[in-house]
Amino acid sequence: MNQIEKARLEIDSVDKEIARLYEKRLDAVKEVLEYKKANALPILDAGREDAIIEKNQKYIQNKEYVDSYIDFMKKVMSNSRDFQQTLLSSDVVAYAGVKGAFSQIVASRMFPAEKKLNYTNFEDVFKAVVNKDAQYGIIPFENTNSGLVGEVLDALLEYPVYIQQVVDQRVEQCLLGVENATLKDVEWVYSKDQALAQSKVFLKGLNVQTVAYPNTAMAAQYVASQNDVRKAAIGAKENADLYGLKILAENIEENISNTTRFIVIGLEPQTQGNRFSVCLIVKHQSGALARIIETIAQHGLNMQSIQSRPIKNRPFEYFFFIEMDGNLEMKNTRECLKDIKKVTQSVKYLGTYSLKGKDD
Repeated sequence: MNQIEKARLEIDSVDKEIARLYEKRLDAVKEVLEYKKANALPILDAGREDAIIEKNQKYIQNKEYVDSYIDFMKKVMSNSRDFQQTLLSSDVVAYAGVKGAFSQIVASRMFPAEKKLNYTNFEDVFKAVVNKDAQYGIIPFENTNSGLVGEVLDALLEYPVYIQQVVDQRVEQCLLGVENATLKDVEWVYSKDQALAQSKVFLKGLNVQTVAYPNTAMAAQYVASQNDVRKAAIGAKENADLYGLKILAENIEENISNTTRFIVIGLEPQTQGNRFSVCLIVKHQSGALARIIETIAQHGLNMQSIQSRPIKNRPFEYFFFIEMDGNLEMKNTRECLKDIKKVTQSVKYLGTYSLKGKDD
């Protein structure tokens, strides 16, 4: 046995002991987290971490190793915080809006027992998942009438998350007013821009002014607070009971089969399902997009949709969202993605999922 083999055997022995102690350390970390949760304490205790490093570095007898040991302990502390944050976020679901928003309705249907956290906008939901404040995020992605939600597609490209599930929700839009209001009284209508677009024919008949709001439930909440017969909101009928409003008109959406597709985002990709999607940026070459489509066809994959979206801070440049049948466990899917990378600037795999209907 030569010198390097002997050294590697020693390292293997030490690594085995480190693994045993690591498990023991995380068992103790769980106990610490339970105490922090019970006493509403933050995960980070900077003073405690500094004290541990200051104390433990004195155990290092070889001064040549002290700086490396300090760096090692900082990584251990960071790993411990990340582990605690992961445990805290387990079974927590984030959505945008207030109670009564369609996202909250879908979140409650899909995750009835899990804790729900609401955020002001879609991007904050993405950040909550990335920062491990929530395990999942519920986001409206596409509507049969108004199409893709552009800001959500932007966030899918930007943030390191994956689509884990997809669910379709029938959307019945209602015009909601205060108790004494009638349709003739309404002059201003507040709602999410997509909801306003879905109801544009009805609104045109009313000859009213529209104001975009972050989401439908917040619009209903605002109208209730104003108690003004001239102001109404578009939203789910559940909002009438939640905020003490009256339904002035039901099913005002232009398309009677109006459906919104919601996605569930998380940090871990799923491998099983019947569809997957990617975002890609094509090279500035003649026929680049055609070559991508040809590559998909050559691998026998059925392309369900392809849509373009402007790239932020890059005027008149676009990325493409492509949805295909298949999953990563299929050989032709893996080979297709590998070949697509050869003819694009970048490809981001967004996840594999199965479509779920309202009654699933």
